[in-house]
Amino acid sequence: MIRIPICPACAEPVADQPAQAWTGAYRSRNWWWHLTDNTPICPGVDGSRSQAVFVEEGLPADTQASAWLDAMSELFTIGGPYDPARLGSAVTAAEHLCRWLHTATGPFSALTALPTPSDVAFLVGHLHRTNRLLARIHAQAGAYVLDQARQPQFTGLTDDSDLHDEVIATADDIHAWLQEAADACAQAAQTVGAAWSDTRKLTALTTAAPSGQADHDVPATDTDHDPTSAHVAPDPSDAHEPSPAQLAELVGSAFGDEASFSPELTRTATRILGTLTMYLSNCLGPARPAAIATPQDLADLTTSLTHLTHSFHTSLRQAVEHAPPHDTTGLDTTHVAALHAALTQASDALRHAALNLGKASYHAAGLDLPQDQP
Repeated sequence: MIRIPICPACAEPVADQPAQAWTGAYRSRNWWWHLTDNTPICPGVDGSRSQAVFVEEGLPADTQASAWLDAMSELFTIGGPYDPARLGSAVTAAEHLCRWLHTATGPFSALTALPTPSDVAFLVGHLHRTNRLLARIHAQAGAYVLDQARQPQFTGLTDDSDLHDEVIATADDIHAWLQEAADACAQAAQTVGAAWSDTRKLTALTTAAPSGQADHDVPATDTDHDPTSAHVAPDPSDAHEPSPAQLAELVGSAFGDEASFSPELTRTATRILGTLTMYLSNCLGPARPAAIATPQDLADLTTSLTHLTHSFHTSLRQAVEHAPPHDTTGLDTTHVAALHAALTQASDALRHAALNLGKASYHAAGLDLPQDQP
């Protein structure tokens, strides 16, 4: 669980990084600032400066992913090791997760990824903390470049090199740009922090806390940041989690030709289909650069969609043609006729869509249409 610092007096989130002069006060044990207005933490009953209490925030980790989370904790501990390869792996993993978050917060995925105010508050809190870390990373990277530019082993240049002054000037520009970016991230962190505070209030207004107790009433046992002790990571390969291909096979087995039929299975099938359709929608939308990287990928997708759409067309046509002569669901004759007409129109539309998808698959693959197709 993520643990966050809270003012014990007003229950507002606080940070040890103020909006002004934040580089000199980062991770101060004695000073905390409210995120909403950048004011110091409320005084205690004796008038002295309070210390933040740490509480658990947000959602528990998915149990199926816990092995991977433990493995990540083991690979990227505060104690290292530090080397370019490990740094490259960390950056690559972070970029994958950021792209995933971009898709998860899209107009379709957010309906399932962020269904409640509590889920939104958890994500906004993450954005606040990430912006704070980015501010520090920008500042540290700029200072590092400026310091190392003067070291011959870093640049490969000696002090009397013709390029030495130009390298120093360039490093100074990099430092200035990164410091400006760090200030912008610190400002963004403060703004997101205010949004986080309000989102937590929204959660409190819409969700009753168990046993009448708010989360800030149960401080953690210590006052430090998230524990950094290394975990003993299980081998992710030992986790009994089906791969996407295995999941597809399981769905095929559960809903194959020999599957049983019931209203419950029908509802389950439609829910799974809705999930997959939403995923395909994202593959064609914000996730397209990663999901459909080449024209051949697009050709394969459109071919599959052609068959899928044709199957829908055939199924709807059968629903109309093999409907019982008298409705058994309680609908009157007018509604039954309207339902059949609507299903017929939907089936015809799907047939037309399947025809055009077939043409699209040929064009995406760089092939000419068969002679018998218009």
